Amino acid sequence: MKGVGVALADPAPPLNEHDERPSAKALIDENRGVIEQVKKELQGDSLYDAAKHDELWILRFLLSHKQNTKHAVKAAKTTLAFRKEHRLDDKDIRAHPVGKNCPNEIVRQHQAYCQDGAIQFLVPDPRRGVIGFLHYAGIDQHAMVKNLDKSIWLPALGYVSEFSFQWVDYVTRTTGRLTKSVRLVDCRGFSMSQISYECLKRDGDAMSVMEDCYPQMLQGIFLCNPPAWIHVPWKVCRSILPKRLIEKIDFIRPDKNEKERTRLFKHIALQHLPIRFGGQFAGFGSQNDSSYAGGEAEADAADLDALKKKADEDGNESDNYEEIYDDIPVS
Repeated sequence: MKGVGVALADPAPPLNEHDERPSAKALIDENRGVIEQVKKELQGDSLYDAAKHDELWILRFLLSHKQNTKHAVKAAKTTLAFRKEHRLDDKDIRAHPVGKNCPNEIVRQHQAYCQDGAIQFLVPDPRRGVIGFLHYAGIDQHAMVKNLDKSIWLPALGYVSEFSFQWVDYVTRTTGRLTKSVRLVDCRGFSMSQISYECLKRDGDAMSVMEDCYPQMLQGIFLCNPPAWIHVPWKVCRSILPKRLIEKIDFIRPDKNEKERTRLFKHIALQHLPIRFGGQFAGFGSQNDSSYAGGEAEADAADLDALKKKADEDGNESDNYEEIYDDIPVS
């Protein structure tokens, strides 16, 4: 992507005892043979650039397709064509998180039917991945379908995916650990009557177009504060379910249950976790999304190497994320 030429670092020390992200270099070494096979197959594609589409880029496709080179090559070629069609390599959008202050007009149109903070994809810690914070009760699906043309869905959801991909790729390269994104969904106040099946269909249609284009990007989804009739049976069954399933989706009450809240610490620190999810961060909402990873940066590209961390050493509750991180300096 534009503006990023970051060499893959040796793996940084884990951020805490919960940080289990694997070494990207070790994964590349383990998959060296199949990576070389994919490289060879891609060399005939005019859109393939070995300098840009490097071993880490190829690795994600192989991991997503269980080291099947045929499927990985097909997905990679689909991705190259998709990125060319939508000019995704032309702009670095990491300085512009998904929220109501996003400079992308299509994202703002989509956000117009969401309450403050209902859909935000942010970077609380530049050493970790993107966190999607969602509150389904605050999303007016019926109004979206009524007032927005269905052509809006692909670019709107595509922006979310591209923002997330650019960040997890950058964090992987700078930390040396394979990094993905997670989503925290607040289920409070949500009712079945709020579901628009046409909205879900449009979501599904857009995501199917991008299905192969963002491999190994989503670590999992935490459905937080679900009703008891879901949460209690899940707690009973969780211990007998396959690990790969509960790593992809989990029902938790992080505001009430300390053990369940601890599961989030693989992905986000307590001082960065919003209060509604049992954390200490108070300054959360669309009016504050600039405090996550430079949301009000005016330039298209950010000098992210200059991003400076301010540790919240005492872990006290903060009502302004800028107390923890400086804005991203822009060039």
